[in-house]
Amino acid sequence: MKKLTPPNDDAIVVFEVCIARVRDADLKRRLQSCSEEIGEAAEEFNQKAALAELHTIEAKDNVANAVSVDEMKKVYTGRMAKKLAPGRIYYDRIMALPEHGRCPLCSQRVVSTLDHHLPKAHFPSLAVSPLNLIPSCQDCNKTKSEEIPRNSEQETLHPYYDDVESFSWVKAKLEESIPVVVEFYVDPPQNCDGVLMERLKHHFRTFKLSALYSSHAAEELASIEYIARKIFEDGGSNELKGFLKDAAESRKQINVNSWQTALYTCLYESEWFCQNRFM
Repeated sequence: MKKLTPPNDDAIVVFEVCIARVRDADLKRRLQSCSEEIGEAAEEFNQKAALAELHTIEAKDNVANAVSVDEMKKVYTGRMAKKLAPGRIYYDRIMALPEHGRCPLCSQRVVSTLDHHLPKAHFPSLAVSPLNLIPSCQDCNKTKSEEIPRNSEQETLHPYYDDVESFSWVKAKLEESIPVVVEFYVDPPQNCDGVLMERLKHHFRTFKLSALYSSHAAEELASIEYIARKIFEDGGSNELKGFLKDAAESRKQINVNSWQTALYTCLYESEWFCQNRFM
């Protein structure tokens, strides 16, 4: 997962901009009565997300006993996410947060939507709260669906609050076969906090990252087949190991927990791959 700079737009301001053009007088009055609860919900989210305590936030089926879940969903879809909507400026700002437009949840696919970290179907007060909205790819958004965490260990990583880029936790191991099969897994250092360790594993499972990374690794292995074989035939196993190690170090400089870093580290550390794979 990639850390993102959190959006700094106030939840109440975003909400009030979104509902500014509502023409139905009764609906607008009811929506306006929700502003205080929208602000309180955003503040509670901010405090608890930093402590991995989002599971303690109570799910609701309305906002301020005045607006239904479906009405709040429409505020998001029709008045924030929709092109030319009054709140679209905030949607676009959040979408632009990831570097290179990559989904921070899988670090692989292109951002194409916003994911509600706590689903709007159960937490309507957070439907347009910027801190609850994470730029993501469609696959991650659909895979996560409307999951509600029951404890800290079941909270997926949040790019605005969790920084897991300072240590290595995505690893890979290979099956000594042809074609080579690579499996990805979570293996944080022993001094990693216990709750964080479980959250890393939960995040990996929730977004099905092992299967995603293994698929990309298979394609990568096929693409380097020619050059790896040539290096081995021209310079032997030590030359091949050096090539793979340099590839790992190069990718590590960009993302210590990318599947590419894990893949090339796994390859250069494998005596079988460096000595026997191309014999």
